[in-house]
Amino acid sequence: MLSIIFNPSFHLFMQFMKVVDETLRLVTFSLMVFREAKTDVNMGDYIIPKGWKVLTWFRSVHFDSETYPNPRQFNPSRWDNFTPKAGSFLPFGAGSRLCPGNDLAKLEIMIFLHHFLLNYQLERLNPESKVSYLPHTRPADNCLARIKKLQPRPVLNKEENWKM
Repeated sequence: MLSIIFNPSFHLFMQFMKVVDETLRLVTFSLMVFREAKTDVNMGDYIIPKGWKVLTWFRSVHFDSETYPNPRQFNPSRWDNFTPKAGSFLPFGAGSRLCPGNDLAKLEIMIFLHHFLLNYQLERLNPESKVSYLPHTRPADNCLARIKKLQPRPVLNKEENWKM
């Protein structure tokens, strides 16, 4: 186990996970869920009566400035030594309705980004584009870009990799 923790690749992996979590926080594709109150629920000064339908809007959860300072800013380092409290990070739902493929989805995102970042260059055609927040966070121009395939890199042996 210690060999994994002190492996430079492990630390790079953990940094990459922060980028993925921050992306999932900002770009929440599950916009909302409806639930029914099974009992009367007190929320601050409000009572939600039993039987009422409740709408949870995930954006309000992920953009809560008490949990995430400067919530509209992309900041993967906010995940350094931070574990969100229950109910404050819901990109895949929670509880009995947690998406069973959440780890697979994160792995797919990481594999895609790994290959994309190593093999392609993205040039935004309109880098000053405003950001739209509805229905989810994205550049207003839908990120118009030019994608260029990079030249293959030479494969290094294990000893050369550690010298880099």
